Amino acid sequence: MEIKFKIETLGYIVAEISSATKRLRIGHSAAYSDKFQELLNKFFFISEIVKEKQEIVFPYSTHVLWEDDFVNYNWTLSVDSIDSRINIKIDQLSSSNLTFKERLIHEDVEMEKLFDAIYFSLDEMLNDFGLVGYKKKWEVGNFPIAEYITLKAARKGLDLQNTKCSEEDEWKQKMDLKGELGIINMR
Repeated sequence: MEIKFKIETLGYIVAEISSATKRLRIGHSAAYSDKFQELLNKFFFISEIVKEKQEIVFPYSTHVLWEDDFVNYNWTLSVDSIDSRINIKIDQLSSSNLTFKERLIHEDVEMEKLFDAIYFSLDEMLNDFGLVGYKKKWEVGNFPIAEYITLKAARKGLDLQNTKCSEEDEWKQKMDLKGELGIINMR
């Protein structure tokens, strides 16, 4: 399965998904809040629990509802164990007929492949719009800069370093700002 996210028009983001058997485009309107960021948050949470080998959490499943004017899309993300792939199910729902539900996709995807796709999508949006332009085009959320920096650092083989702080401020986990900005500017 391959996935790409892009802002298609003012306040409208699209996920283009292709698999061996299907190609689909699903959209989400900014009029219904920033569910793109919520989806990213869920993906990154899954990544963290896998990295930290939090076996007590598995199996894990979560949902994100992408709303649009006439059609809604329910994303179900699940992972069975530390070693498994992310399972993505997307169901199309009707905003007027509450009993309507059609499964559009039910695929497993390797974590690395998924996060590569997210990185390339974010990189393209950053190059197309910039940080301020992204906010103006998407309207409801800022550019997901933390996710972008995290993914870019991983691609470049860099470790994001916490700055040294007093023991009482350890919970802040402040990152070195110059290092973060340097990662953004890397080619």
